[in-house]
Amino acid sequence: MVGAAELCKRFVAITDPGSKMQQVAEGDGFGHIFAGLPSIGGRYSALSNFGMVPSAVMGVDVRKFLDRAEEMVQSCASCVPAEDNPGVVLGTIMGVAARNGRDKLTIITSPELWDLGAWLEQLVAESTGKQGKGLFPVEGETVGKPAVYGNDRVFVHLHLRSSPDSQIARTLVALEKAGHPVIRLELNDPLDLGAEFFRWEIATAVAAALW
Repeated sequence: MVGAAELCKRFVAITDPGSKMQQVAEGDGFGHIFAGLPSIGGRYSALSNFGMVPSAVMGVDVRKFLDRAEEMVQSCASCVPAEDNPGVVLGTIMGVAARNGRDKLTIITSPELWDLGAWLEQLVAESTGKQGKGLFPVEGETVGKPAVYGNDRVFVHLHLRSSPDSQIARTLVALEKAGHPVIRLELNDPLDLGAEFFRWEIATAVAAALW
């Protein structure tokens, strides 16, 4: 058993400077306060303290995670030609497709990456949903045969290299043959998620700019 004062020291807060949460944490004597950067919007904060502190608590190798993310940061730098820039390429596909009526981004993931779809849904929908326009992310949907879809879809498959799914692969080939755009993004392992976070943040901004 520990007293209230010692118990409070076992809590940390992650919050923007000057927030009500900071006042509560200071008043209650939390063990540490991790400051966010107010300039980073909530949906873009996955690689900030808001995402990395919980990751460290969960046991993620944060150094490796961020090293992988840094590789993508460099690959998406402004000096990289557009055709070689992973974020710009993905964003261009999304934006141009949307301008041509394919504004439903259907997200398919490996089972191990299931929750990534929910994050992408918020990132894409909230960032592009402005002034009566927006990309419409569809995640968690069972992928059907080509005949059930109209000409308003783009399919993106995020999968682990170690977790191939022959059924999904065949379905995606059938969708391609029917004329639907299909994007395939392969991750070596879950530590590549940091790189995907950054790729998609850049891609979403590019898509919104194009549209």
